[in-house]
Amino acid sequence: MNSLQGRLRLAIGAAVLGAVSLSLLVGTYLVRRSLEQSAFDGLRRQVGLLADEHVHPPAGSFGRFLATQDERLSVLPRRQARLLVPDRPSGRIAINGRNYLYATKRSGGDLVVLLRTASSVRAESQPFWIAFAAAGILGCILAAGVAAVLARNISRPVQRVARASRRLADGDDPEPLPLGGSRELNGLAQSFNTMATQLARARSAERSFLLSVSHELKTPLTTIRGYSEALDEGVLAPDCAGKVIRTEAARLERLIMDLINLARLDQRRFDIFPERVDLAEIERESALRHGAAARDLGVCLHFQESDAPAPALADHDRLLQAVSNLLENALRCTPPGGSVTLAAAAGELTVKDTGPGIAPDEVHRAFERFFLYRRYNGHRPVGTGLGLAIVRELALAMGGDVAVASSATGTEFTLRLPLPERDSLHAFTYA
Repeated sequence: MNSLQGRLRLAIGAAVLGAVSLSLLVGTYLVRRSLEQSAFDGLRRQVGLLADEHVHPPAGSFGRFLATQDERLSVLPRRQARLLVPDRPSGRIAINGRNYLYATKRSGGDLVVLLRTASSVRAESQPFWIAFAAAGILGCILAAGVAAVLARNISRPVQRVARASRRLADGDDPEPLPLGGSRELNGLAQSFNTMATQLARARSAERSFLLSVSHELKTPLTTIRGYSEALDEGVLAPDCAGKVIRTEAARLERLIMDLINLARLDQRRFDIFPERVDLAEIERESALRHGAAARDLGVCLHFQESDAPAPALADHDRLLQAVSNLLENALRCTPPGGSVTLAAAAGELTVKDTGPGIAPDEVHRAFERFFLYRRYNGHRPVGTGLGLAIVRELALAMGGDVAVASSATGTEFTLRLPLPERDSLHAFTYA
């Protein structure tokens, strides 16, 4: 009874058995009343016929003048008859410990009384009770069969889901569950298939991510270890080895911080405080922050000077972090002599570069962790491979999104953010 199938069998069987039992009880009561009423009707018809044909009996024949095993017929003066039977045309009486059904009819000054034993009426109804008992037994058998079939049909899909769930919990990839049956069971199988597919993708992405992280952590550590050993052995000059160690340590530190940021974003541990911001002001502030880096790389950093505000609803610090990641990525990919342009509009901030761009079939994977790093490492300057992923997570956390468009002449990233409420736009203040 601990299994779903067993409980379903018990519940369905009990329900059907209860319905059959109730039907039998009600049917027994109604049939009994119907048979009794039929017996009274028969008595009243018989006594009526006898009363119509009654002739006064000879003297000394008072009392019973007709008797069989189950019936008694008497013609009595009405005054004496009322001592034997109640003043009703039909009913039940007990005489000498035996129960009778009676019917009376006046005939002149006499009363014709017809009695029938209650046992004979019960004997006549015996075939009905046998039929009812047979129907009840047949109903119970059918109830057990129906309960078994229904319980099996309902529990079988659930058992399939349970077996597939155990395989999924053990780390295996179960076969997709067949769809069919009732709407609820079909929805259960469909939901499980979707969950299994998403979990398989998540496991694959997790394995790929761990492999990529381990590789990216190993590379700077190997470099730092090699140069430190060379420095210890006096093979390299201290200033040369120190510069490489500092560079790799900074890269390692940035990679670890990016991983920490991504972990916080994945766990929704980033605090977002949305407020009304001016994207034009964010544009100018970001350009000033990265102006020196752009000059060192020989890249022209442009931003649109405009007095018109570009309102948006965002977290000021997180927005600056996202724009900084986009600018660093654009400056790194743009060759000397190229340009990076910042443009702000209401709810949108665009970063466009004149770098080599991203292949059309790879644009949709631009925000995938480590994808661009693995794809272009060794062919062009790359970062940790996590910057664009952080930008997208930050944009989503602020209620917006980020889009990318690329060609052979450059790449354009557009950060879209929600607009403030209409009444908030009127209250928006600008520096």
